Parts: sequence; C-alpha cells; structure tokens
Amino acid sequence: MAIEREVLEFVIVPPYNERDAICRAKERFTSYLIERFPGYDFKVVPVAPVDDGEDFNVIPVMSFIDDEGRMRLCVYPKLWFMAAIARACAEFDVGEARSREARGKSRLSLVHGVH
Repeated sequence: MAIEREVLEFVIVPPYNERDAICRAKERFTSYLIERFPGYDFKVVPVAPVDDGEDFNVIPVMSFIDDEGRMRLCVYPKLWFMAAIARACAEFDVGEARSREARGKSRLSLVHGVH
C-alpha cells in the first residue's frame, strides 16, 4: 500500500478517572478539538487497545479508502502534533472547577496508529 496523505482523524481515549465526564461532554469536547485543530476530525471512545488508564491517549487513524475503494496508508503524524492534541485534551474543562492542567497532571500518552 502506498502512503498517500496525512492523518486527518484521531481517536481520543480519556483517562479512566475522567472517562465518564468526557464521554458525557463528547460533543462539546470534539467541537473544542476541531476548533483548536481545523481540518482534523476527532472521535472519543471509552477504551483503547493499549491504555494505562492515567492519561489521554491520542491514536491516529492511519488508513483511508480511496476513490477506487482501495485501502491506503497515511503518513504518520509528527509527534509534536500529537503531543499538542494531548495537551489540548488535558486542558479541556469538562465543567469542573479546575482543569487537568491546573491540577498539575501533564503526562501525555501517544499511541502508534490504528490501521
């Protein structure tokens, strides 16, 4: 399979202790990410194939179907870009008095792509 384009979609898995709140605010959360990163799409899921449960997992969707119905691979996103997405996730305020950033939790988890 030829590499054809950059990743345009990411799956976000919230940390275990924030999973319910983020999933309840899923529409607002994804709108927030789309506003921060125009041209990209985000899906929120409650579990990941690789998940330590403590951090936001940012998983790039590494394939797409072309106009001829063939599966193509995307170029792996830059780690700095995935880290920026994870930071934005951590900064999102789900309505609590303080965000993750204010609580001092800055660990990020980046997961290699989903095909």
